[in-house]
Amino acid sequence: MQRQLIIAASILGLFGTMTNILFISPLPSLVAALLFPFILINRRYLPKTVFWLLLFFLFAGISTLLYHPASFTQFGFYRYDGNFFISYLPLLVLPFLSLKFNINKLFRYFLYLSTGVNLIVYSINVLQRKDAFSGLFLSTNGAGGYYSIVTSLAFIYFLEKKSYKNLIILFLNIVFLYATYSRGSILGLVVGLSCLFLIYFRKSYLIACLLVALSAIQIYILIDTYPVYKKHIMNSRDANIYRNYEIFVQQHYGFVSTKYNNVLVRMYETWPRAVDCFFHSPLVGTGFGSLNDVPFVFNDPIPGVFSTNKQKEKVYNDSHAHHSFLHFLGEQGIIGLVLFILFWYSVYKFLLRNGQEPTVRDFLLVSFFNLTVMSFTEHRITAPSNALPFVLALSLYYVFVNYQKKQVNITPNTV
Repeated sequence: MQRQLIIAASILGLFGTMTNILFISPLPSLVAALLFPFILINRRYLPKTVFWLLLFFLFAGISTLLYHPASFTQFGFYRYDGNFFISYLPLLVLPFLSLKFNINKLFRYFLYLSTGVNLIVYSINVLQRKDAFSGLFLSTNGAGGYYSIVTSLAFIYFLEKKSYKNLIILFLNIVFLYATYSRGSILGLVVGLSCLFLIYFRKSYLIACLLVALSAIQIYILIDTYPVYKKHIMNSRDANIYRNYEIFVQQHYGFVSTKYNNVLVRMYETWPRAVDCFFHSPLVGTGFGSLNDVPFVFNDPIPGVFSTNKQKEKVYNDSHAHHSFLHFLGEQGIIGLVLFILFWYSVYKFLLRNGQEPTVRDFLLVSFFNLTVMSFTEHRITAPSNALPFVLALSLYYVFVNYQKKQVNITPNTV
């Protein structure tokens, strides 16, 4: 009964990821939270993905309890600061389960329904002459991340069978994605597809080179912009850092477009804010959920080693680091970031090792790199609108793979 309940909820949640206006996609997370203790009882092994994810969950939970335990009672926490918990709870439960079902057909139906619904929404958007397309999402970035994931699925199915129907579905989803004007989502899709081809051509080392290059470029930018942040934005007389940023941009850049401002705010405000927290508390960060409680009031029991943000006003909003890995580094330090990377790498290794239903596996590989690259310019890796389509698809693939392995008595990958 438990197995059928969580799997049914996950399928419903997957189809519900096409919107964050109605809270359908978090349903599997709620069911997983209730069932996890019962699923875990008498388990003799933990899949590696679950092992590292559980360690990160525990670390994040302890960090939240030490920083601001009341967060767990606030809805805003799960929507913004702590949305990681909503996005990844299903992955703590479904890798233990197995079921025989046609996963290829399931994802085809998901793609067809998503494309059909969004074609209607897009047509209405065109008739209303709106500039950017946000679909059934509250923001264009949320929509862009979702369409980026779905477009990768459409592309994989087109590669599998180059029919006119698959071409039309791919074209429509590309149109939806482009209409969001979400550059990070478009870049993520292009890089994700490129990484899949690199894997097939046995050039995986180029993927590592790409990620290192992206990190190096951003470190170079921060070397220049972090001192500016400390002088003009965080440590100026006015405690309102958002206003400080606006004044700085007006004085040094004048009037800027929205898209250009999105670049500047990362360079001079959100990325440096995460680095500021990291410098004060490099090992464990300044507390889960602390990055948007500004202006910072650092308490340094061990200067340069451990610090907490003592700002009394706790807020829950999307004023995050706009960079998932810097966000982890600021709030949870090196330990938190390493735990997450170990979990994320275990997902990658699982996908490489398991080729059951190659079409779905390839879609997940593209989405994995897509989500990774998008997270270099946004906090996409935890946002439910972006992460849940991937997490639920991965969780269901685990269920499918486990059943296939049972048929040939393959020992699970455990720790």
